[in-house]
Amino acid sequence: MKILILILGFILIPFNSCAQQKNIPELEAHFSALIVKDIDASLIWYTKMLGFNIMDNSEFPEIGLKQSNLQRGNSKIELIELNSALKPTEVIPNYNSKTRLIGLFKIGFLVSEFDKLMDHLKENDVNFHGNVVINEATGKRMVIIKDPDENRIQIFEN
Repeated sequence: MKILILILGFILIPFNSCAQQKNIPELEAHFSALIVKDIDASLIWYTKMLGFNIMDNSEFPEIGLKQSNLQRGNSKIELIELNSALKPTEVIPNYNSKTRLIGLFKIGFLVSEFDKLMDHLKENDVNFHGNVVINEATGKRMVIIKDPDENRIQIFEN
């Protein structure tokens, strides 16, 4: 049995080291893009609720597109209003809150002053998706909120 384990080890080790030698360049998250129903309402929400700054706006009426780039620190969000976008509740039979679509599920942010942000969000009647929960492994709190289009945004205590 020990010989079999040694033989398998000699066979599998080269495969494992080959996989690690691929030298895939490092990636850094750059931005997240969200399709929204009303870009003006979303701009107000993201600036007021999460403190993002509007970097630029573009409008292309010939293709029914409005676009804005927002930034706060290293976090960037692109908001897109697209006339041809479909709302799941209108095109999926029996769509409900448990329906999951393939693609973006949520975006997440770290915050060092969790209580202060929670107070701000509650004062401004932000839509909370559930309650604050505590990660048992880290003891840190987290919560999910929803923007005007019900995109999920998870806030993690840093």
